[in-house]
Amino acid sequence: MFAHVDINNCYVSCERLFRPELERRVVVVLSNNDGCVIARSNEAKAIGIKMADAEFIVRERLKESNAVIFSSNYALYADMSARLMNNLARYTYTLMVYSIDEAFMALGNIKGIDLSQHAATISNNVFRDTGLPITVGVGPTLSLAKLANKAAKKQGRNFMVLDTEEKINAMVQTFPIEDVWGIGMAYYNKLREINIQTAHDFRSLKADFVRKQMTVQGWRLHQELWGIPCNVIKDVAERSKGIESSQSFNTYQTTLEKVEEAVAMHAGTVALKLRQQKSMALNLTVYLRTNKHNVKHDQYYPSLTVKIPFAANSVHELTQVCVQALRAIWQPGYNYLKTGVRATGIIPEGEVQNNLFNEYDNSRKQEISKLLDQINDRYGRGTLRLGVEGFDKTWKMKQDYLSRQYTTNWAEIIVTR
Repeated sequence: MFAHVDINNCYVSCERLFRPELERRVVVVLSNNDGCVIARSNEAKAIGIKMADAEFIVRERLKESNAVIFSSNYALYADMSARLMNNLARYTYTLMVYSIDEAFMALGNIKGIDLSQHAATISNNVFRDTGLPITVGVGPTLSLAKLANKAAKKQGRNFMVLDTEEKINAMVQTFPIEDVWGIGMAYYNKLREINIQTAHDFRSLKADFVRKQMTVQGWRLHQELWGIPCNVIKDVAERSKGIESSQSFNTYQTTLEKVEEAVAMHAGTVALKLRQQKSMALNLTVYLRTNKHNVKHDQYYPSLTVKIPFAANSVHELTQVCVQALRAIWQPGYNYLKTGVRATGIIPEGEVQNNLFNEYDNSRKQEISKLLDQINDRYGRGTLRLGVEGFDKTWKMKQDYLSRQYTTNWAEIIVTR
């Protein structure tokens, strides 16, 4: 048996945790640059606020509802996610973190207990220990566990267990096919053409037909809905094939100096992520974007990929390469809206290939990067950084409704009076 766990209205729940007076209020969280809605409380859903609604479109409706609006506070959400995962690890021998707000748990070693009681215990104890409301879905496959989770939410329950054939058959009978995990828009349109409307209808298709029409991924889903496990929980995260950091500016940028600051910041972020997963990168790509939706502006979308002579993850090396790449693609006269840095050709730290003709020793740069990490971990991100990143960062994304970093910044910790 497997369990699927996720946080109910994750970003909203994280904000409400430190603002309990917001319970039963309309609450929304906005995307980068406060552009559109990416999280909604149940009260916001009830007044018709939809996911990805542009902020300016629903602004008046939110005002009329006395709504509370937040900008995305990723530092807070990531920290609360870590607390959730640490709590869930107590209830399983194998935990797979699937996203910032959800995880799969293996329950195969649990015998002689009531699964419904165990799921209720997980839900209640996690709420007690973290303050985060979660839903637990249990089933014999990952897909059925995910389906049980969604069904529980629709019924207003904290958990649901599909541990018998009768329960599974009853649940898939009316479960909408578009809500099944793994059914994207392309598959949904294809299935609707042959009048497949529920998970039961999909299960009724022949396996060979599914494999031919929906490749091996669709076939695996079909098998899992019959209770046959085809996906496994991985207790070790796979090494990323690519790491990227990017961000839209809060207003158009036309000067090289400001864009260099942004590229240096993104290079530093990529370098940090590489070090955190004990990896190094062989290729770095820097790109620029103008606003494709503004037809009045000239458009320019340059990018440049640089192969690094020796795999690296130090902030100095990556920043130097990325700034040089930016200068190579920079063209004045354009209104730039976004820039980013992407690392590919990622390998483990211990597999760096040197050669006979060039001496290369990056131990000093590695030690400096390690020291930067230690200081920034203790005193906050950006306490020490390269000078090219600048100081005022007037180009940073718009966050007019940003909440405090209650758990990661000593200056913003809650103080009782």
